[in-house]
Amino acid sequence: MGRQRSILSANRGLDEYFIRLESAIWSQNKIFRTREIPRSHWQLLATACLSVAAKYEEAEEHCPAIPDLLKLTKLSNVGHNSLSFRDGEVEVLKYLGWKLRAVPPIHVVGYFLSKGATFEDDTWQGRALIDKIPKYVKKYAEFFCNLTLQEYSFQQYLPTHLAAAIILASRVSLQITPQWRPELQLLTGYSEDEIKGAFKHVWAYYEEQFPGHGTRSISPRSVVSRAV
Repeated sequence: MGRQRSILSANRGLDEYFIRLESAIWSQNKIFRTREIPRSHWQLLATACLSVAAKYEEAEEHCPAIPDLLKLTKLSNVGHNSLSFRDGEVEVLKYLGWKLRAVPPIHVVGYFLSKGATFEDDTWQGRALIDKIPKYVKKYAEFFCNLTLQEYSFQQYLPTHLAAAIILASRVSLQITPQWRPELQLLTGYSEDEIKGAFKHVWAYYEEQFPGHGTRSISPRSVVSRAV
């Protein structure tokens, strides 16, 4: 068994902004899957989801102030104030049944990366790994986490299942071999066969959004520019 290469403090390394954003989108998608929301309420609901996620994930002093959110989103231009925004937050809480714990795949991916998703006897494009490869895997993983948030159909998977498929997709993107390992099965709880369907779904959506890129290696820097 190969020795794992971890990204130190990977949970901090994963951009906290994207973690909050993914939690907010995860909650928003949950609401939209179960209710018909008038189009006129979409912007208020989305902003309230972001505010609720920030308050749940962050210390109070790091949460955006409501007046700032109203100005940034231009909700103040359509008549909303702090009181009506708080009503929107309460509406979100009621829609979610006051169950605020959201576990989007990026949380699970952060854990997997912190334990190590590459190994010293892995090979990269037929060569020994270089020191930057774990960071490249992280960039691809963040990209695939953000990509899969854009399509409702990925909600069918458990966060742990989709996170494992994202780790596999990241390794495949970088042409790391072997693509999956016993150590990764032990870490994630999934064999390659068990995540093959989810991986193919992720990869097909990736190729649909970026035609031609799935058949060739692309730089992690270009991946990051697409994810932002």
